[in-house]
Amino acid sequence: MVTRKVLSIFSHVLFYAALPTCLHAGIADWFTSLTPKAQEAKNRLEGLDTLIESALKEYEVPGLAVGILVDGQLIYSKGFGYRDVAAKKNVTPDTLFGIGSCTKAFTSFVAGTLIDEGLLDWDTQVLDVLPSFRLYDEYATNHMTLRDLLTHQSGMPRHDYMWYNSKLTRTELMQRLRYLEPASQLRERYHYNNLMYMTAGYLMEGLTNKTWEELVRERIFTPLKMKKSNFTIEDMQNSSDFAYPYLQKNNQLVRIAFRDISVIGPAGSINSNITDMARWVEMQLAQGVYDKTPLINQSTLQEMHSPQVVVSGTPEHKEAVLSTYGIGWGVLSYRGHYHVSHDGGAEGFTSVVTLLPNEGIGLIILTNKNLTTLPRFLSAEIIDRLLGLPHLNWYQEGLDNYLKTKASQQQLQQEEDLTRKKETLPSHDLKDYVGQFEHPGYGTVDVALKDGKLALTFNHITSTLNHWHYDMFVVSEESEDLLFSRIGTKITFRMNFHGEIEDLVIPFEPGTADIVFKKKPSNEFESLSYLQKFTGLYQIYGVTIEIAVKDQHLVALIPGQPVFELLPNAENTFIVKGKTGYTVRFVLDNNIIQEVLLIQPYGAFSAKPKR
Repeated sequence: MVTRKVLSIFSHVLFYAALPTCLHAGIADWFTSLTPKAQEAKNRLEGLDTLIESALKEYEVPGLAVGILVDGQLIYSKGFGYRDVAAKKNVTPDTLFGIGSCTKAFTSFVAGTLIDEGLLDWDTQVLDVLPSFRLYDEYATNHMTLRDLLTHQSGMPRHDYMWYNSKLTRTELMQRLRYLEPASQLRERYHYNNLMYMTAGYLMEGLTNKTWEELVRERIFTPLKMKKSNFTIEDMQNSSDFAYPYLQKNNQLVRIAFRDISVIGPAGSINSNITDMARWVEMQLAQGVYDKTPLINQSTLQEMHSPQVVVSGTPEHKEAVLSTYGIGWGVLSYRGHYHVSHDGGAEGFTSVVTLLPNEGIGLIILTNKNLTTLPRFLSAEIIDRLLGLPHLNWYQEGLDNYLKTKASQQQLQQEEDLTRKKETLPSHDLKDYVGQFEHPGYGTVDVALKDGKLALTFNHITSTLNHWHYDMFVVSEESEDLLFSRIGTKITFRMNFHGEIEDLVIPFEPGTADIVFKKKPSNEFESLSYLQKFTGLYQIYGVTIEIAVKDQHLVALIPGQPVFELLPNAENTFIVKGKTGYTVRFVLDNNIIQEVLLIQPYGAFSAKPKR
């Protein structure tokens, strides 16, 4: 699902060239005698078992499964370590793992089959299929194509926290897209985005009147005989052979809860194993043919494996100086070889699927540890062996990076602490920060006071806040273990002109400005009975103002001026919609209105009830 580009020189990859006819063999032929090329490749893997067993310990990964195909034959299919550490249950080639963003290639493949049928085109405009589609940017809304959705050129950054752990439906997610700010213009640059893959799946659902899951099962799982692969945590756990998810926490390996990400399914919800994924890889290498049956046109598949957009950023290694993205795959040249790949990161699982089409090589690595770098570095080690390339010791480089990252985390925390203004206090009593804060795209954040500290709940996950400095607080604890921990995240409360807490600012999306949540008035301030007590006529400087209720909202009617809507802000206090710094405050004595203060940026004026 959410891809972590740990070693981006391998994260994106490609495919051209003619392939050997033996790649058209079905999986039933894997276990016949190996071709000379496949046998030679297998010989080059001598000692791989020992390397992987050592890697599990040094990278602190509980379990791992590897599948390697050469010349259309599965030359290596093994499990290592534990799928369940406590019960000491071993990983096998049939053990199910979450494959995360490796799912994206399945979504783009389904799109390709619909294109072959003439129902779509890569450059079909989204609005032509989904008339209700709306983005923050009008130009992007009107010109977005299927290709844009599937190549991360929408201009939209991730905005992953908007959907993460929410109970929203795909339809509800679609309705909220219009409130999410872009990071750039349409097709201006590459921005990896799960929501756009969800949109592509939703588009195909509307076109076919079938769910995305039904389309994948019908067009991929069934013809490839991927009998164990599925889309949900429930189906995964109903299997007799599945891996539990783990992460590193306080220098210990901890089993974490499964997380349901089905709402974003087209971006990352598939669960699979080596046995099933080997069939998927075999078909990819055979130019879309499986068991002598074509599942997709060769030209359509080649378009998916071809560069579509350059991934910005300086090269991280001299062995791959240009990174691009195809359609559901990353594309690059690795040490002079076309390399097509995708990483996957789901809650407690990390995976990689790699194709070297010119050489007829395919590779699948699945693990049950959260965002581990092992699959990426191990895949590079294996590829170098299979190609007979000079050894670069990717395994050791990855291990060194892993250990450096662990050591630097504590140092980074210490350096950040130096920026803290330690002698400051919050501007308000903690109870004044309590309430609900809303954003039209992200939804509602609840802030409560618990055991003397602020507790922030968003999408059913509660974070404990410690005071950092001034009106800034920091997440110190979380109620759940997350794919990306929010511990250390700084959030800021902001005041309005009258010194009242009005906004909550959270850096949920680094690609855009911080997300601003507006404080929502208490429900008691929105009831009709509450609003009606302020209605009536008021006089100021000989002018009569009428306060009335219209469409369940309080409004001010002033002769010769537009209708002003008054929004509850606090007890007996309203802000004027669309007028920054304008507030209406009713002054009561024994529940009887004595005056109305019309507060503006340049002064306050008193209006008296007309009795």
